[in-house]
Amino acid sequence: MTDLLNSPFLKIEQQSSQLEYRIEDQDDRPLGQATQVSGPKPRKGLIGMFSSGLKDARVVVQVAGLDGAPLFYVDRQDGAPVAIVAPDGTVIGRFQDDRTGAAQQLSGGGVGRGMLNVLAGAAAMRHRLFDAYDRPLCELAWEMRRTGTVEDNNLQWVPVACDYTDMNGQRIAHTDVREATFKDRYVLQLMYQLPEPLRTLVIASPLAFDLTRS
Repeated sequence: MTDLLNSPFLKIEQQSSQLEYRIEDQDDRPLGQATQVSGPKPRKGLIGMFSSGLKDARVVVQVAGLDGAPLFYVDRQDGAPVAIVAPDGTVIGRFQDDRTGAAQQLSGGGVGRGMLNVLAGAAAMRHRLFDAYDRPLCELAWEMRRTGTVEDNNLQWVPVACDYTDMNGQRIAHTDVREATFKDRYVLQLMYQLPEPLRTLVIASPLAFDLTRS
């Protein structure tokens, strides 16, 4: 049986308004779970549809295998990159905004294209994965889709997919995203048997991303 850290395909699905996730392989076989172990709990019910209530609070989610033993923690704190932490408390790496990369993505490689994107209200989002010594290991480029209309005052951009490339420009993983009011779902596919700590950081990245949007 393939374990969570060695599966090339992971489905990570939030179970409710709470920070609880089921992790399965491509055949829907369970591989593990992720549960909140620190910080305030998100609001439940209808009130949670408008705000989780977490705001800037520190939140920690534990990722464990089928035996319940922790594999790593995802630690979100306001004003800091999301930390990926080993069970013994040492930092494995970090998930961080890449605003410079997002600006370059939005520009589309030229001033003219950039102005067209601005006029069209386009959106771009990028992140990077760093090791424990703040060395960049991977870039994440999100595909955004526009929903709603300006006329109805409900225009917004939502992420639908993400491509991962290493620092040599090699595509190493891909995630498909389905955001919902409570039950977000991420399908992660790894293209290669990645070395550590990159592999754990890639596996942790959908949860890190989800916590930044909670």
